[in-house]
Amino acid sequence: MKPMDEERRGAERAKARLTTMLKNLDTGRILRVLTRDLSTKGMCVVTEGLLSAGTRLEVELKMPDRETPLTVQAEVAWSRVIDEPRKSYESPTAETGIAFTNLSPHALALIKHCAAFYGLS
Repeated sequence: MKPMDEERRGAERAKARLTTMLKNLDTGRILRVLTRDLSTKGMCVVTEGLLSAGTRLEVELKMPDRETPLTVQAEVAWSRVIDEPRKSYESPTAETGIAFTNLSPHALALIKHCAAFYGLS
């Protein structure tokens, strides 16, 4: 039996630490983040500050066996604080779920390959 989170997500996740760039398509703001996990449906990243659900993103994934990053469209599914700031002027550390949108067959194949690299069959 699959854990409830896997059932809701619709895809198994591989624990993967990938350097990733997120570009907010509405504001142009760019964030450099690290993934916690990855699947063919989306990923979880650690961010500085909360991101609003529904925010449209361009995601640039730096994969371990490719020189050229993979760029895909995505949307913030959820974001929650995992560590409160120590100082009043700092942003909280957050965990953010990101859902891929409109993946091409080529992008899907690359993400599957990357997930397999990290131990997901």
